Amino acid sequence: MADRSFAEQLSRESETWVAQGIVSAEQAAAIRSQYASTRDARRGSATTALAVIGAIAVGFGVIGLIAANWEEMSHAARLVLLTLAVAGSYAAGFHLRDRTGSWPRLGEALYLLGVLLFGASLFLVGQMYNVQAHDPLALLLWAGGATATALVVRSRVIAATAVLIFTSWVGFEFGLALDDAGGDTFAAFPVVAVFYGGALYGLATAAQERIREHWFASSGFPESGRGVGLPIAAAGLFVFTFAEAADELGQASDGLDGGTLAGFVLLAAFALAGAGALALSRRPSGRYESAALFAVLATMLVAMLAGGNGDVYAVLFNILFAAVALGVIYAGYLSDEAWLVNLGVAFVAIDLVARYFDVFWSALPRSVGMIGAGLLVLGIAYVLERQRKRLLGRMAGT
Repeated sequence: MADRSFAEQLSRESETWVAQGIVSAEQAAAIRSQYASTRDARRGSATTALAVIGAIAVGFGVIGLIAANWEEMSHAARLVLLTLAVAGSYAAGFHLRDRTGSWPRLGEALYLLGVLLFGASLFLVGQMYNVQAHDPLALLLWAGGATATALVVRSRVIAATAVLIFTSWVGFEFGLALDDAGGDTFAAFPVVAVFYGGALYGLATAAQERIREHWFASSGFPESGRGVGLPIAAAGLFVFTFAEAADELGQASDGLDGGTLAGFVLLAAFALAGAGALALSRRPSGRYESAALFAVLATMLVAMLAGGNGDVYAVLFNILFAAVALGVIYAGYLSDEAWLVNLGVAFVAIDLVARYFDVFWSALPRSVGMIGAGLLVLGIAYVLERQRKRLLGRMAGT
């Protein structure tokens, strides 16, 4: 309603501007078209989100229906049903989005449904034939199929799905390897998150800056890599802002065999390569982002290999996390990326709330602590939202 009333008011005002000679009729039409396209884009995003949610719900429903009647079907019937489900989703998506163009967002959702059903089919067929393969292999095959689909149909949603599936494969692989090696999973997993997330964000950001005119830049993979990598790296770093976790960081490499240790080294190398790529990029904040990533990686590697006092490392990681949170806001401001500003504000809020609980929670009665926490959250929300709006307003004005 607010958008509609604004559009109506703008239409009346623009006619007045034309009558008064303030703008020409062509300029008034351009102004109305600009605001109409912005409003349509917002509505299109909402429609896409609803279609994706619907596709996921349908996917789970179809998988549940097949699983419920799985034992009663012959092997041939199972294969035919799974193949028809996947092929039918892709065919319907192609018809609605690419062939007729009548329902592009619904067609996009059906492509996504096909990717989800393809992944479910891999697991169901493996179970049906009792395939004794490496457990995470199905996730890697699923990620490969999703990647191929995203590149063929040029879908940002499926590109993000492929990145998430690949991330799940990396986590699954390291989880099994750490369990087999008897390593300290609690400390090692956040390290994997920092290395992997840092590599993903650094390399994807550098790629996005260098191949702006290449077709791959519009595939959705660079944006997805950045959007997935940064929160994962920040989450891993956040864990070590607590002294108990930082104290165990020196044990993260204990008991690792050759393959698992090689995996850690490879991830660290990719993360360092990401930091180097950021430094060499033409991005306004590239050098600052590179320095922050390198500082986090260097501190973590020293803590893992040399060990030391967990309290000291917790202080260092607190400083680094605060620097990263504020740096993300600054990078978003310099690069005119609102999502980075919003994400940085979220990091700052999470850090402030965590430090309150870390410092004061055990020293105060529970009820008083809860009241204080609530007031703190409300205050942080008010201050950060006001600053966020001011910053976004400045970005829009520049």
